[in-house]
Amino acid sequence: MNNIGLLIKMSRIQQNMKQVSLAKGICSTSYLSKIENNQTIPSEDVLQLLLERLNLDYEDLSTEQEMEFLSNLYLLYKEAIIDRNKDEIKEKLVSYKERNFLFKDETNFFTYNLYLFRLYLITQADVETVKNLMNSLEQMKEKFDERQNFIFNKNCGFYYYLVRDFKVALNHFEISLDLLSNFHLEEWELADFYHAISMSYLSNNHLLNTIEYSTKSLNYYKDNLIFARAIDCYIVIGIAYKHNLNFKNAEENFLLAKKIVMNFKLIEYNEIINHNLGSLAAIQGESKNAIEYYEESLKNSIGGENFLLTIYTISKEYSKQNNRLMVNHWSDKGLIYISTLNEDDYKSYYYHFNIFKLLHEKDSEFENIMVNAIDYFESIKDYHHVHKYSILLGNKYSEIRKYKNSTLYLQKAISFSYKIKSITYWEDL
Repeated sequence: MNNIGLLIKMSRIQQNMKQVSLAKGICSTSYLSKIENNQTIPSEDVLQLLLERLNLDYEDLSTEQEMEFLSNLYLLYKEAIIDRNKDEIKEKLVSYKERNFLFKDETNFFTYNLYLFRLYLITQADVETVKNLMNSLEQMKEKFDERQNFIFNKNCGFYYYLVRDFKVALNHFEISLDLLSNFHLEEWELADFYHAISMSYLSNNHLLNTIEYSTKSLNYYKDNLIFARAIDCYIVIGIAYKHNLNFKNAEENFLLAKKIVMNFKLIEYNEIINHNLGSLAAIQGESKNAIEYYEESLKNSIGGENFLLTIYTISKEYSKQNNRLMVNHWSDKGLIYISTLNEDDYKSYYYHFNIFKLLHEKDSEFENIMVNAIDYFESIKDYHHVHKYSILLGNKYSEIRKYKNSTLYLQKAISFSYKIKSITYWEDL
């Protein structure tokens, strides 16, 4: 039972309980600290009281059970990363989430929880659960070996990517990148990491790095006939080329992804591929083709955020044409769909659709919705839309001669253009 302290420490942190609160009336805080750091083994009475306060039960594993158990979890970890069948993995994960295991080997305890961390991210467990596990591991990381440090930082990168803190996400991924040469990593896990860091580079507008690492990932998936993951890579590479204004290479990668879809009937990818082909047409001024691709994307949609994103992009195309009727039609379609969902989960689209409606209707509420939208996008660190809508509002204020307000929002737009490019000085533009 030498590692009971680790289990107590992890449970306490995950419950957001301070040491003084757990120890009160049971033992001193310094004694609890020694227990949690495996410097002493508590008496049965003290242990029982601590477990009761934490409402913590555990299962003691033998050394043989421990190795078999961890081996099985590793296979689930690998399956989840390669296949990404969220529902199936979520079902298999239930038996792990509802139990606490006491490991003989401290290293196995850390590895077990690092695997759980990634599995929670893949199955989209609630953010608070993932954050609490991440915080508990953060306070134990000085005991990690190099592979565990790699997995921990990679998982943190995924977490911050999901909560849209893209700069912090990239910092964690690059820590993992620096550790790669210090230990052996299987090819499938290396490919997973390369794809992850390529997405992070894309979110931070580091386009050459995006292409380099996504191509490394793609090579593994193609060689091993893992076609769904290869499609992911082609899409990321295509988006990077599009942002770099290399439209020919962008289209080539999107069409390669589409070819795999057709050959292997992976029709669930038609939605995102057609959306990206529409985006590519839009950026080249081919509005009619863009709308056709977007509408084709909607035919293959299963709903959710991608559905709303495509409706939003159609509204944008009609807005470019100053077609008020079609802007209202598609914006209303989006707002009606949002009303059938948990609206707080899709607040960004609530603002997008209302901005386009009010912009073309010359509504007096336009200013209020814009100010609220900019504040909201800043709060969720969506710097792209803070920048975009600050330019729009600044120009609108200028048109009605509110020059002070215009200056404030145009300055905000400039400051957020720096954040998007991850720079501090104008000289670096």
